[in-house]
Amino acid sequence: MPVAGMALILGIDRFMSECRALTNFIGNAVATIVVARWEGELDRDALKAALDGGPQPLAAPPNPAAGPGDDLVLADD
Repeated sequence: MPVAGMALILGIDRFMSECRALTNFIGNAVATIVVARWEGELDRDALKAALDGGPQPLAAPPNPAAGPGDDLVLADD
């Protein structure tokens, strides 16, 4: 098989793989909403807030050098 033919097949396969992943992601998101509504657990206000909001700010990363309880302040006795 010629190299150009293999490159064409692999290029199309990569694109199709990305499409399959996107379809799977969207299907899982829709199924989650459908099941929540079916079970009566869908919080429409929270769903609307999540879908209408923009990107959420990133939380500050934890301090890896801090051990358990290092952030506690002890009062003087």
